[in-house]
Amino acid sequence: MEAGLPLTHHPLWESIWRNATEYESRLKIALARAREVPDDMVARTSVAALVDAIVDECAAASVTVDHVGLWVETLELPSHGREEPLVELNLCVMVDGASSALSSRGVLSGANSEGDEPAKCYLMIAQATNEEVADAMADTVRFGQVIEEFQQSLREAAAAANDEIQHHRADMRAQVMATVGARARRVRAVLAATDALGIPVAPRSTEQRIPLQTRRVTVAQLDAAVAAGTQEWHLAEQIAEDITATIMSFTAALERLVRSASKLLREDEETIRDFLLFILNANYQGAATGETFLGDGKTDILLRWRDRDAFIGECKIWHGPAKFAEAVDQLLGYTVWRDTRVALILFIRDRVDTSAVINRAGACLAQHPRLLQAITPDEPTRRRDYLLHAGGDQKRVIRLSLLPVVLPQAS
Repeated sequence: MEAGLPLTHHPLWESIWRNATEYESRLKIALARAREVPDDMVARTSVAALVDAIVDECAAASVTVDHVGLWVETLELPSHGREEPLVELNLCVMVDGASSALSSRGVLSGANSEGDEPAKCYLMIAQATNEEVADAMADTVRFGQVIEEFQQSLREAAAAANDEIQHHRADMRAQVMATVGARARRVRAVLAATDALGIPVAPRSTEQRIPLQTRRVTVAQLDAAVAAGTQEWHLAEQIAEDITATIMSFTAALERLVRSASKLLREDEETIRDFLLFILNANYQGAATGETFLGDGKTDILLRWRDRDAFIGECKIWHGPAKFAEAVDQLLGYTVWRDTRVALILFIRDRVDTSAVINRAGACLAQHPRLLQAITPDEPTRRRDYLLHAGGDQKRVIRLSLLPVVLPQAS
């Protein structure tokens, strides 16, 4: 599990030190933590691991006494008018954890702590004159017995304190388990259902959405733009770029909808093409047609405007460089002298190394005999553009967009 839970600060923490028990306040914080864990963390992390992390963070820590580090301390007390001041003789140990659970058991005279550091706990064994303290220390046998009795009492008190701490820890764990477990069942049920239906559980970012609002690309609007002075070739270029962006949004959506996209793995190019036509016709009011006769053959996707082929697209499944080169020649065979924009939508079923497949496809285009220029891509895994000579006219330039589409496979 990831280190640390990215949770908000709870105001009660400001008043709880490590050495304090504060069982009720700690439980409130733990339950708040259980409700704050993000859904995505609940989905990918085991309930037991989440509960352990919350309880470890919020529960009182077990008491640990540093018996080996025991030391003797002598403090000279204020005289208060006495001729000879008294000296306080203490046995001291450091105690880590919720030391207040130990302090309440009557085996210590007091404890001092700073923040979350281990507490200094002590037992006062005498308040006497310097001479009396010196005599007591000289009797090492008796003094050794006092130390042994103190340490034995500490061990018994620490065991009882830890029993108390573990009791409250178990209660906290049970309540946190109930809260996290209920959330986990709900989150995972929602994810299972949405995954089965191919529905995301969060809004997609703008670049991943398929545009749903119909673009009113009508003949009347385009003709009006021409009448207003806009050149036909410029409008056709805008249309082609917009269609390219729509296809890229469609491919991004396929990567998000894994279960739905994986169904395309078994389909042929014509079926996949029909998916694209559905999207394009929804956006361009039936202006995109499939398998239209043009040039030397039939093209998969064609959008015509004012006797201009504003966009020509071909759908191909990757079957290696040789087949891809044939697809490029096939696409260029569709183009006639007035065409300027074409696209090759390349569907990749092989998930072993998709970047290598895209690079091999790019290399085929870069080595094409009609290539003029390979344009440096902004997103090489999503789109690459190339300028090529048009068939039958070396002065006409065709811009070919390679649009890789990785078909994800449901696990």
